[in-house]
Amino acid sequence: MLLATDLGLGIWTTRALARRQARAATIVGTGLWVRSLAAVPYLALVAGAALLVGGGETRGALVLLGIAALAGAYVEYCGAVFRGYERLRDEARLNVARAALVAVAGLAALWWRRTVVALAAGVMVGAIAAAVAGLTVIRRGYRLPTPFHGGPFDRRLARAAIREALPLWLAGLMSLVYFKGDAVLLRVFAGDAAVGSYSAAYKIFEATMILPSIILAASFPALVRAQRDDPARGRRSEWGLGLGLLSLGGIVGAAVYLSSDLVIGWVFGPAFVSAVPALRLLCLAVPILFLNYGLTHFLIARSLERYNLLFTILLVILNLGTNVVLMPRWGGRGAAFTTVITEVGLTLCCLITLAGRSRSSVYQPQPPDAPAAASRARTSE
Repeated sequence: MLLATDLGLGIWTTRALARRQARAATIVGTGLWVRSLAAVPYLALVAGAALLVGGGETRGALVLLGIAALAGAYVEYCGAVFRGYERLRDEARLNVARAALVAVAGLAALWWRRTVVALAAGVMVGAIAAAVAGLTVIRRGYRLPTPFHGGPFDRRLARAAIREALPLWLAGLMSLVYFKGDAVLLRVFAGDAAVGSYSAAYKIFEATMILPSIILAASFPALVRAQRDDPARGRRSEWGLGLGLLSLGGIVGAAVYLSSDLVIGWVFGPAFVSAVPALRLLCLAVPILFLNYGLTHFLIARSLERYNLLFTILLVILNLGTNVVLMPRWGGRGAAFTTVITEVGLTLCCLITLAGRSRSSVYQPQPPDAPAAASRARTSE
C-alpha cells in the first residue's frame, strides 16, 4: 500500500533539492501539497475497497491500515527531503523512531484488545506519530513550511512534479509485476510446494537489495549535482559507482552462493532444502541487480526517467514470456533463471540509453544572471 501512495514524489524531491536547494521551501511545500491533495482519491479508493470486502474485522482493519500507509508516505517523503540535504542520519533516526512507535503502539493495542482491528489501530497510531515527528523536524529543524503551516504552493512546479514523478511511480508499480508475478505463475505451472520453495530462495535474494539501495540513497544527490555542474565529471562518477556496485554485487552473490545450503537451513530449516538450486541461480543476478540500481538512478539524475517506465513495460513482457516457456519444465529454477534474464535485459536497455543520450539529455542549469521569470520556469528541471 505504501508504494500506491508514493506517486514518485520522493525521488523527484530529492533530485529537485540537489539541483536547487535555494528554492527548498517552494519545492518541499509544493511536494507536500501535491501529496496531500492526492490523499483524497487514495482514501476514496480505500473506502471503496473496504465496502467491497464486506463487514467484520476485515473492513475495519483495511481502513486503518490504509490510513497507516498514507502516514507512512509522509514519513517516506520526509526521508526524501533529508536525502536531498544529504543528512542520512536524520533519515535513519526517523526510520528507527517509526519502527519503535509502530511496534510499541501495536503491542499496546494488542494488550488492550487481542483483535486484528486493534492491531491495525495501533499500527495506524504509530505511523501517524512518526509522520508528525518527521514533519516537525522538517518545520523546525530545516525551517521549511508544510501545507499545515501555510507552506507555499507553486502551480507550475506542481505540474512539473506530477509530469516528472508519474513515470517513476508507474515504473515502480509495473516492476512489481515481474518481481512478484513469478509466484502467481509458478503456482499455476508447478503447484504450492514449488511456490514455497522458490519464495524462500527469493526472500534471500530480495534481502541483498538493501545494500545498493543504501548506497544510492547516499550518492544520488551528488550524482544529480555532478550532472548539473560538470556532466563530464558526472559520467566519470557514474562509471566509478557502476563498477563499484558491480564488484560489490559479485562479492555478495558469491558469498550467498557458497553458503546457500547454510543460509536456507538457518533461515527456513531443512524442510526447504529444495530452495537451494533456485537460490544459486538467483545469485547470478545479484551483481547485475546491484549494477541496475545504479543505472536506473543515473537515468533519473539525467532527467531520463521516462525511459524507466518504457523499460519496465518491456521487461514485464520479457519476464512473463520467459516464465511461460521455462516454468512448466523447470519450476522454481525456471523462475530464477527468468529473473537473471530480466535483469540482464534491464542492464542492456539502460546502457544503450545512457550511451546514446550522454550529451543531449544532460541537465542544463540556468545562467546565474537569468531573469527571475525564466528561473521559475526551469524550477522543475
